[in-house]
Amino acid sequence: MNREQAIMVLKILKTAYPRFYADMNKQEAEDTINLWLDMFKHENPQLVLGAVKNLINSFKFPPTIADIKEEMYKLTTVEKQTPAELWNVLKSAIRRSGYYSYEEFEKLPEVVQKFVGSPNQLKEWALATDFNDGVVKGQFFKQIEILEKREKEEKMMLPELKEIVQMLGNTETVKRLGGEINV
Repeated sequence: MNREQAIMVLKILKTAYPRFYADMNKQEAEDTINLWLDMFKHENPQLVLGAVKNLINSFKFPPTIADIKEEMYKLTTVEKQTPAELWNVLKSAIRRSGYYSYEEFEKLPEVVQKFVGSPNQLKEWALATDFNDGVVKGQFFKQIEILEKREKEEKMMLPELKEIVQMLGNTETVKRLGGEINV
């Protein structure tokens, strides 16, 4: 999104919620534009506009940046399966993983792949004579919501912050940065 597009979206909000923006001075307006530009610079302007218009339909007060980001996430995310549905997908994959663990792993939703870890784990479960699906099921239901929440947070994270997190994930980089920073 560029500056003109950010201004256009803010004009729509000002028109929809005139009393909220009535007392805004020139400096506050400039600060608002700059913040919006920074927060939405990597986003598709049509998606931002669509999310804003969607929220105007139901919000009595102007939506926050977080509201708009949440709406954008909803608009771009395929309908999620329930944990029970995801468990059934995993159980089916386990049953077919004696010989086809790699193929079955690749067909799993990303969040289930994160829970399983690797095709080898599917194969181990499929070939285990003492496999207790009750234990795995309990672990699955405890962890799947956490994994889905992390996936959502990662998807909504600003690109520049993703870079910093990835950089800090590299222990050599952390050591190097730790040596440079004096608190």
